[in-house]
Amino acid sequence: MSPPGTSPPTDLPRPGDTLGAYRLEARLGEGGMGAVYRAIRASDRETVAVKVLSAELADDKVYARRFEREGRVARGLDHPHLVPVLDTGFDCGHRYIVTRYVEGESLAVVLAREGVLSTGRLVRLAAGVGSALDAVHRTGLVHRDLKPANVLIDLRGRGLLTDFGVARGAADTVLTAPGRVVGTVDYLAPELIQGRPAGPASDIYALGCVVFECLAGEPPFAAATGFSEACLAHLQSEPPDLRTRRPDASPALLWASLQALAKDPEDRPATGGAYARLLRAGLRG
Repeated sequence: MSPPGTSPPTDLPRPGDTLGAYRLEARLGEGGMGAVYRAIRASDRETVAVKVLSAELADDKVYARRFEREGRVARGLDHPHLVPVLDTGFDCGHRYIVTRYVEGESLAVVLAREGVLSTGRLVRLAAGVGSALDAVHRTGLVHRDLKPANVLIDLRGRGLLTDFGVARGAADTVLTAPGRVVGTVDYLAPELIQGRPAGPASDIYALGCVVFECLAGEPPFAAATGFSEACLAHLQSEPPDLRTRRPDASPALLWASLQALAKDPEDRPATGGAYARLLRAGLRG
């Protein structure tokens, strides 16, 4: 929803444009909520990342409220494996959020290039992202869109969780139109497909899907054709056997990796930290 007296922009800003105190230098990527730019802050010339809400969503009350909440919520989070939010604003008809700029690349890019991760690297990554999820959950929030594209790998090799565009708190209403599913189907927990409320266990399931993808090179139900078949697989099917795909991994690690994919939320590890401990124990065999 645009502020009074304004109309939504017809398109996304271009490199060279200025929003508030930030000059956009290059577009880094684009997704369902908008686009992300590398930018320079005028006051100190610091490089930051600016996420801009897409034009077609700028006047949608549901998406605008979710976008505003992303900034409000994320600014209160401080964790070494979370990308911190620095600022929010509205300028030239565009809503935007400013985060720290992370030198590196997304886990999605790493997997596209390398196929899979080594078992040691996987366990370290899961421990960092799991601890970030626990920090999110302690505030009463649920991320709801954990996937490789939302995990950034910095130059030190650390995994950092980002993009709270669909995060919600226990006190928030569900900001989706009736029947609309929020999240990415490859990582969507069964209870969300059933229309039940998102909870920490839903994020643990998504983390389990990411761990599976890091081991197998694809999400657990990537073979499903279409949205409906993928949803049915999450609800009813068992993940493919990882033993033939990762003969280098111990059976204990492969067993541990699947514990987050239990259909019943009560059967999953209770926290990201608990899941990471299972994986570390499995790595040791």
